Amino acid sequence: MKKTNTHKILGYIGQNATSLPRPIERIVSSKKTSVRQASFVETHHGTMQLALATLSMVVAVSQYGVVLASRISASESICGVCSSIPALHSAAPSESANDEVLQTTRRREVPEVPIAARAVLNKAPRSPSRRIVSASPTRTGLPDNHAGVYLTASGMGKDDFLTQTMQATGNFNGNALVFEAKGDRVVFNSTAPMAMKLDLIRSQFDLKHTLKIARDRGIYTIARFVSVSDSGITRALPETQLHDPKTGHVITPGYIDPQNTDALQYNSEVICELAKAGVDEINLDYIRFSTSNIYATGVFSAEQKADRIEAFIRMARETIDRCGKNTKLGISTFAILGWDYNVNVQTLGQDVVRFAPLVDVISPMAYPSMFNPNEYYNPGVDKGPRAYHLVYRTMTGYQELLGKDAWKLRPWLQGYFVTMKNVQDQVQAVTDAGLCGFMFWNANNNYGTVYSALKNWKVPEKCK
Repeated sequence: MKKTNTHKILGYIGQNATSLPRPIERIVSSKKTSVRQASFVETHHGTMQLALATLSMVVAVSQYGVVLASRISASESICGVCSSIPALHSAAPSESANDEVLQTTRRREVPEVPIAARAVLNKAPRSPSRRIVSASPTRTGLPDNHAGVYLTASGMGKDDFLTQTMQATGNFNGNALVFEAKGDRVVFNSTAPMAMKLDLIRSQFDLKHTLKIARDRGIYTIARFVSVSDSGITRALPETQLHDPKTGHVITPGYIDPQNTDALQYNSEVICELAKAGVDEINLDYIRFSTSNIYATGVFSAEQKADRIEAFIRMARETIDRCGKNTKLGISTFAILGWDYNVNVQTLGQDVVRFAPLVDVISPMAYPSMFNPNEYYNPGVDKGPRAYHLVYRTMTGYQELLGKDAWKLRPWLQGYFVTMKNVQDQVQAVTDAGLCGFMFWNANNNYGTVYSALKNWKVPEKCK
């Protein structure tokens, strides 16, 4: 079986659910112009729903190897079991008509128009960027050994559910919890000046209270912080959006210019508040350029994109070092970078090799379901089951890229649409790759299968 370079670039649009749900466009891989059919996923009032529908696409390959849907028509959703379907981990939280933040959790990535859900990513002859930046955290070189699950802001606001989750996590020798801190709105009881002035706080839990609950149980806390995708501040301050440097037009609505001083100040104030409160780690999500309009973002070179993303990461690094030096800084990244680095860096600006010295943790989103089902895995050649191979190959690919910084790796694993065997295979792949930590993602926080699969899991000696 020949492996192609197609991979789903994740994301969805849940920006303003005032009418019908908006579909995710699925950009279909092709080496020539063609018409394909594909299913799409849509979000409605903060809940990702699986739509069994048909997209009719006329596609054309761009200079970046990504095909553009030039015409899309979709039938109505006929989903009847949508309440059990998780949101993608890269998209920003939806907002209802009455401006109340509904706690969806994305696979993290959100403009005002539908975002690409799949891209053709081709190999390029250039070597990965290895430009070293000056600031570098001084941390231990041992693999991160934190293991746990993700909770939405609404879940964090329910003490019973929060403590039950911590107990269940501890039962499989887990010791960490990721929680939603900021999406398009700040979702804890923040007093950050700009967030208050711009009315961008929708508090769903008391930060100090929930951190105390975690500390009392020895739980390591990780605040998920959606970064470049932020329709909240771009609505409040339209000048913070990314603009075409020649025409002045907004390129990707709902995404900030990561170098914009107002956007940096706003985010810095919230990050400082989290660090001062004693959060153990802040994980930057959506720390990349949008994939909704790669032609428009093509006005920036790969280096220029990385420059902008680095500006945001540097701000976060400097803010943490000033406000809470014990807080670590992490970034969530696309799994495909561990397979085909160069073209994806050109599209995303997510140059993890360049950014590695600035951060403490790098978290590839290694979800097996995000790889095309008939690609990247040859059961007659590749070691182990499909879920095992995809996670293992992603992590070893990242290790080759990062070299001396590979100890910073701690992946996201798939906690939705899984069997117990899937869960066990993913964890085994992580430890076989020489790593220790992992976080499971399920946007609905339904981790029953994960808990059952790992109830007899023993932490490897190297990870204790």
